[in-house]
Amino acid sequence: MKKKTIIAIIIVLILAITAGYFAYDKYYKKTLPSENNNIESHTKQFIDSYTKQYSVPGTGDLESKFIEYQTKLEEAVKAYKEGGEKPNPDYFIEKARYAQYLKHNDWAKEILNDVFNYYDNSSPAWNNLAKIAEEEKDYVKANEYYQKMIDSFGEEQYWSYYYYICSNYMYLGDKAKTEECYTKYKSLGGSDSQIEDYLK
Repeated sequence: MKKKTIIAIIIVLILAITAGYFAYDKYYKKTLPSENNNIESHTKQFIDSYTKQYSVPGTGDLESKFIEYQTKLEEAVKAYKEGGEKPNPDYFIEKARYAQYLKHNDWAKEILNDVFNYYDNSSPAWNNLAKIAEEEKDYVKANEYYQKMIDSFGEEQYWSYYYYICSNYMYLGDKAKTEECYTKYKSLGGSDSQIEDYLK
């Protein structure tokens, strides 16, 4: 009787181990990266998702696009110094854009500011500088760029940018300036429930 009990226990243990192994093989093992493709696989997934956001198929392409616009810009500046037309402002904007994609905001800011060595104003340059400032949580500087854009091109065309100025004052916790800005924004036809809730 005792022997039969021991045999029964052994059989139960064998079945339990077999069931556990089956569950591991079927459900858990599949979620683990292979020995040869663990870190590389996760890195590739990150790069793919990052570059897909900007419709560029790989980090090498990000770098090549940056170099492409750098070359175009250098050639345009050289032609200008030799008596040609001013460099196409789009070359600055695109070069700065790829600098941002490569996580070099410092390069992007320098490139965007270079626009003003050739042009008095540029709404894309002001706007992109403002967005970088916001990314860096420098809301005061961002508002300066937005205001320059509005002052340069007029409220009639750029009044909607008061929304960003109002929002940045809200993020700064400056209720008085948020209210002043929102009053102007609303008078021009704008509205925002989040800002209104903040001002209650």
